[in-house]
Amino acid sequence: MSLPSRREFVATSAAITVVSPTTSAAADDEKPDVWGRAILPQPFEKGPFREVKVPAWVQDTTGAGYTLSVMNSAQRKEAAEAGVTLSEVGFVDPFYAYYDSKLLKRRSPHVPLDRVKKDIAEYQKLGVRVLGVYPPTLQAEVWELHPDWRRVATDTNEVPEIDLKKYPHGGMLCPLGPYGDFFIDVLAEIVTQFPQVSAFSFDGLHHGGGCYCKHCRANYKADTGGAIPKRDMQSAEYRKYSHWADRKLEALVQRMQARLKAINPDIALVTWTTNAGRFGHFLDIPRNMSARMNLLFDAPDQEFWMDETNRGASVVPAFGAAYVWAVSNHRVAFAEPYLMSRGNPYGKDSFPAHEVERRMMLALTYGAGPSIAALQPDHLKAGTAHAMAEVKKRKPWLTHKEPEPWAAVLMSDNTRAFYGRSAGQVEDRYLANVFGFFRAALEEHLPFALINDWNLTDADLAKFKVLVLPNTACLDDAQCAAIATFVKNGGGLVASLDTGLCDEFGTPRKEPALSEVLGVTHKGVAVAGKIDDKVDENFARTLPPEYWQKRKGVWDFNRTGGAKAFLAADALTALLGKGLVTFKGPVARVELLLRSGTDATVRTKDSAKAEELPAVVSSTFGKGKVVYLAAGIDAAHYLLSYPYHRVVLTSAMRHVAPSAPPVEVRAPMCVHAVTVRQKKAGERLVIHLYNDLNTTTGHGHPAEEVPLREEVIPIHDIAITLRGYKVKGVRIEPEGLNVRVDPGDVVTFTVPKLRVHTMAVVELG
Repeated sequence: MSLPSRREFVATSAAITVVSPTTSAAADDEKPDVWGRAILPQPFEKGPFREVKVPAWVQDTTGAGYTLSVMNSAQRKEAAEAGVTLSEVGFVDPFYAYYDSKLLKRRSPHVPLDRVKKDIAEYQKLGVRVLGVYPPTLQAEVWELHPDWRRVATDTNEVPEIDLKKYPHGGMLCPLGPYGDFFIDVLAEIVTQFPQVSAFSFDGLHHGGGCYCKHCRANYKADTGGAIPKRDMQSAEYRKYSHWADRKLEALVQRMQARLKAINPDIALVTWTTNAGRFGHFLDIPRNMSARMNLLFDAPDQEFWMDETNRGASVVPAFGAAYVWAVSNHRVAFAEPYLMSRGNPYGKDSFPAHEVERRMMLALTYGAGPSIAALQPDHLKAGTAHAMAEVKKRKPWLTHKEPEPWAAVLMSDNTRAFYGRSAGQVEDRYLANVFGFFRAALEEHLPFALINDWNLTDADLAKFKVLVLPNTACLDDAQCAAIATFVKNGGGLVASLDTGLCDEFGTPRKEPALSEVLGVTHKGVAVAGKIDDKVDENFARTLPPEYWQKRKGVWDFNRTGGAKAFLAADALTALLGKGLVTFKGPVARVELLLRSGTDATVRTKDSAKAEELPAVVSSTFGKGKVVYLAAGIDAAHYLLSYPYHRVVLTSAMRHVAPSAPPVEVRAPMCVHAVTVRQKKAGERLVIHLYNDLNTTTGHGHPAEEVPLREEVIPIHDIAITLRGYKVKGVRIEPEGLNVRVDPGDVVTFTVPKLRVHTMAVVELG
């Protein structure tokens, strides 16, 4: 049986204690409380948006599993013994239903009707939960019988047609209209007939950037009074429509969860996501789904690609693992590292067995449950088994966790889509800023967590000491108010470039929203080589493509804050000396408020007579400190880094913080250090240490580099300092090594050896 997916299904090393699936259905008049806390509203909201409550068995799971459906009984038994506890069973593929459905009439000539029941029985015998599979927007029978349910990708009234003999699967169906409810009906039918199903997985539950079918047109007109505009991210009306399409898709998943959990309260959506950290998905503009839709999944599962097209040899894969956990509100998320040696063609040719462990350990370091394909070619079987065993050893410290707060770095989905606006340019326009801060913080081992647009609330920000807004152009009024309150109450803020320039639709405000907080007035684009005091004519109306073209330049960077300024640090002087240094990147022209001071300036490169413009500005707002980067040092640290960029960024974070980081790690910059707090059988800190050293990095063509590691060089004597904790004991896991520590407000200890991944487990009193 082939899998009903465009992807190769993969299996996880989810080493959990198996819990028998819930089989009792809720009574018809019962309405189980399936929703958790309310999330910050978005445009076109018709009711409170709440994250789904995650069932206990999902919280105890470290990953999702795939490929058992194409294994024989002996292989399945071996996979289950290795730790796989959740794997797929196909119920519907793009052509047929595999069970006796009353809604889908066509049956596969290749799959006997008793196949599903036999698979389920074998899974249960092995203690493996059933993950039901249905491709959500691709079903040939529905495509043929319901032409009005087809997705219409362009602004036309013509219903798409496909040669079903040549393409028998049909085309994409629109989930925003009647087909969405039919889809839910099929899922409810499956759960009713097969109460052993624990979860569902969908290969691409998205709207494809929108739809012009007659149902979408009618619904949009009913909600807004207008017609769906032409697909153009430069159009403010189209960006508003994009928000509307996101709300319609979210509403589908809300209805789905309510319907399914009324039948079985423990049913879960453990499904692929198309907007949670894989680099290729960041390029989906218009977006296929909102990032916050991941909160409606019990566990979003991310394709974790590390080929050259997904920036595999950069910090982007680590960011992706951190981001998929962040969009679950740091609850439960999975990431499956694809074992591809390269893209185009996609394959496992010459893939080193050691690299399997590297990728799985990177995923779990940043909070995502790591998965792995249990079915692998012969040359990867041993490496896969070893990696699965390593995950299983770490299971006690991988669940029921949350970030240990100090700094929060915002990844704004609205800014990505509505300010970035172009798949070909969003990396330069926005993602580079976020990646640059992420890189700096990991290189300096600062404790930080990624947060989302919806986390910009008083309650969520109160947990942190520092907030970082890397070029966060798109903010609504409620978010701006929460940011102001955070700083006024004593929080530290670091922001760059166009932060606060636009509203939640990506439309530039008449006046930037956060000028009083940032201590500057935004005056437009600074251009190297000439002085241009005029703001673009269209600036107040839109951000045309040429806006970003003007942001390129080469400058002289100069520290001006004096001996007591935060940029006077010895580490920075060691890299810069006392003279000018080159800065390549975007610069915003700003005017300082009276309470602000300039810590660094830029001027056109090698032009002593050129105007010096503020590049780094520090100020206070209420009880809090602020550093504003008019020069895009964050973007530069990712795109074309000089070492001083890292020091400027992390010095800014330390400067604005009202207190020192509670956890500090001294290690080489190739070590990733991530601290989480686990509340399970006591309370503890788990400090993940991951060795990212690659002995062949930099040896190939820079644009084609990918991590295909064959060996590891251990790192020794990593020093860790804890501040403000009552420490009962420290162990190094999974090695089981006890570390002696002296009691006190400041506790220091050493991790003697880091191979690929280890954890310092700190028991708290």
